[in-house]
Amino acid sequence: MGSGKEDYTGKDVLILGGGDGGILCEIVKLKPKMVTMVEIDQMVIDGCKKYMRRTCGDVLDNLKGDCYQVLIEDCIPVLKRYAKEGREFDYVINDLTAVPISTSPEEDSTWEFLRLILDLSMKVLKQDGKYFTQGNCVNLTEALSLYEEQLGHLYCPVEFSKEIVCVPSYLELWVFYTVWKKAKP
Repeated sequence: MGSGKEDYTGKDVLILGGGDGGILCEIVKLKPKMVTMVEIDQMVIDGCKKYMRRTCGDVLDNLKGDCYQVLIEDCIPVLKRYAKEGREFDYVINDLTAVPISTSPEEDSTWEFLRLILDLSMKVLKQDGKYFTQGNCVNLTEALSLYEEQLGHLYCPVEFSKEIVCVPSYLELWVFYTVWKKAKP
């Protein structure tokens, strides 16, 4: 979410995944204009509502609130639809999956999925917007390098920064990325 450095006030935010409601719960406290969360699995939401109240609070009790909506859909068709409609967001937060740990060719489909999500996310990101995602364990340097390489193959040129964070529940240091479109000349 930008390590507390971002101002979400009045902003449009898209969360990809996030079925535990944790990111949504924290973002709505920051007075955004609208948050759209796209989660494919209603069972995840139902389970988190019941067993993870400390994470989601009451934000998953209703799929619509004053400044948020939760869509129970696959995010790929939603991203394609938003791109076609010209809909743009100030922030896109990817809470779908970590960077793949495998670097073998049989895992190409995982990397293709990741590239598709990245490319579609850039298409719905405002020119001055930011895309946040987790990378992987800091020790998986080859996988992290491959992810960074993918950033050079998107439909538009991008820049990125990364931050290494201790995530207590992960029991290891984790890399988080911020990606943004390069400024137009």
